[in-house]
Amino acid sequence: MGKKLKEPDGNADKFIPVTFKEKRRLVLKSILVVLVLDYFFYRSLLAVIPLSALGCFYFQRERKILLHKKKERAREQFKELMLLASTGQKAGYSPENAFISSYQDMKALYGEESTVCRMIQALKSGRENNIAFSRLWKQMGNQLGIAEISEFASVYEISHHCSGNMASVMEKTASVILHKIETEKEISLLLSARELEQKIMNIMPFFIMLYINLTSPGYFGGLYHCPSGVLLMTICLFLYLSAYLWSARIVSIKV
Repeated sequence: MGKKLKEPDGNADKFIPVTFKEKRRLVLKSILVVLVLDYFFYRSLLAVIPLSALGCFYFQRERKILLHKKKERAREQFKELMLLASTGQKAGYSPENAFISSYQDMKALYGEESTVCRMIQALKSGRENNIAFSRLWKQMGNQLGIAEISEFASVYEISHHCSGNMASVMEKTASVILHKIETEKEISLLLSARELEQKIMNIMPFFIMLYINLTSPGYFGGLYHCPSGVLLMTICLFLYLSAYLWSARIVSIKV
């Protein structure tokens, strides 16, 4: 769900790590999903084995959503870094020093483990190893899958070689990111009611089945332990998953 960004190249964990606590929560949610599907559609321990594939799919999907949210926060942090570095350069710092000297302010705003602080640390480490800043920005843009960083890296390289106005470039980059963020927030606000409806509709079938089970015990009993019943419930599960994915696609808009 949500807007899609450029996929990272596999090294994004260096800047946007998924913590053990977050992984544990995703695993527990995935296990719960498998158990819920098993209870309502099969009520068989054997069914847990094939349903585990859905659990893995759910885990990967939720992990991508989590990374997407983290990348959105990283984009906002990058915007703040551009503004701060631009101010530093106007005060007389070189572009490289303007970025690196922003570390303490970014640390105070977002914390030492934030993506932007990890990026500044990578810039500092790269400079100590005589790696060009434009190359470092390109690497980080590719690793994070954030288009604005990759685009800034290209503009930075051209402006640096041509002695362009880097402060103006940074301000323009921050302005573009801010405009995108505001547009996405407006769209998210407009879609919030639809997203709530989607979530309600996703869980409503389970509440209906639970209500029938409580008021009429054994009503679905004939569907769980015979081949025709298992086939019917499998078709119902397939239809439910299709509706779930379709609804998620409807409420997601790419900016």
